Parts: sequence; C-alpha cells; structure tokens
Amino acid sequence: MVRHIIMFKLKECANETERLLMAQSVKTELEKLKNKIAVIKFLEAGINVVDLPFAYDLVLNTDFETMEDLEAYRAHPAHKEFIEFNKNFSVSKVSVDFITN
Repeated sequence: MVRHIIMFKLKECANETERLLMAQSVKTELEKLKNKIAVIKFLEAGINVVDLPFAYDLVLNTDFETMEDLEAYRAHPAHKEFIEFNKNFSVSKVSVDFITN
C-alpha cells in the first residue's frame, strides 16, 4: 500500500471565519475525488485546528494499492481539475509518499 499525504498552506484571509470557509471549500473538493477516481482506496481530508506559525491549514491523506495507482491518480483529469481549482486558494504545499505495511 502507498500512502500519499499532502498539506496545503492557504492564502492569507481577513479573518478566521474567512479562513475556515476557504479551508472547507478546498476540503469539500478534495473529498469529491474519492468518488471520481477509482484507484483511491482511502481518502481523508482535514482542517488544521491548532494555530502554530509552522502549521499548514489543510491535509489530504490517501492510500493506493500500488505506485502505478498513485501515478494514475496524479494523471487523472479529476485530479488535474482539483489542481486548477486549488490555485485560487493555496500558496504552498508539501507532500510525502511512502510504503505502508
């Protein structure tokens, strides 16, 4: 199994309410990917709840059977649509991919 984790730093917002609305919008779009891309075995998205200077705002945790499935996910049109959508919200991201037991 391959685990793909990506964290997003969102654009600056005028207030906490605006930040949460933005985060929820991105989270909702991430969660839609589970029903659009068959190779996703597990998908969980979450909004950060602890305000630390180094914290990211949102996380995506996904599992795939193989590296080939992860590559198929990356190439999938629905994933590419999300990337375009997310350009309006995120300023940076970090990721890690690893093999689970």
